[in-house]
Amino acid sequence: MVISVRTARVEDAPTLAAAERETARTPGLLRSLPSEISDAIFADRITALEAPGHKSRYIVAVDRYDAIVAGHALLEPMPLSQSAHIFRLTIVVHPGHTDRGIGRILMNDLIAWARQDLRVEKIELLVRATNERAIHLYRTCGFVEEGRLRRALKRVDDGAYVDDIAMALFTK
Repeated sequence: MVISVRTARVEDAPTLAAAERETARTPGLLRSLPSEISDAIFADRITALEAPGHKSRYIVAVDRYDAIVAGHALLEPMPLSQSAHIFRLTIVVHPGHTDRGIGRILMNDLIAWARQDLRVEKIELLVRATNERAIHLYRTCGFVEEGRLRRALKRVDDGAYVDDIAMALFTK
């Protein structure tokens, strides 16, 4: 397996949305339910990011042998001027592609980009407290826990609550 990273394109939108819908079927992994994830939302977001002067980085991990998109990740700035130095991270390794180092490849790319971009001083993320695999990845990439949001999610399948852990990486 050889993974390459490239910028997300509008034609990736159906694949990215499908991967998030499938991931969302596992209770507690994503905030969204499968029915709340549409191809159009992804297409609109990618289109907006292609605008000149946009400050985000949206990437996909592609298996170079079969050209399958195996994961995607996004860094985008907080919307207000006084917090624009903080970029929010979203990362999803697509179902069937976990335990292959794809999350680390995506993280390494985004962290390297963030360290080169003077606007990015801090990367923030929220991760479900039950997602031990993701927490381990973030810690090994240098993220530290900044807090816990108790009962941040209420699962619709069984009514159980899941905490979110706020983590951050300072790039400057």
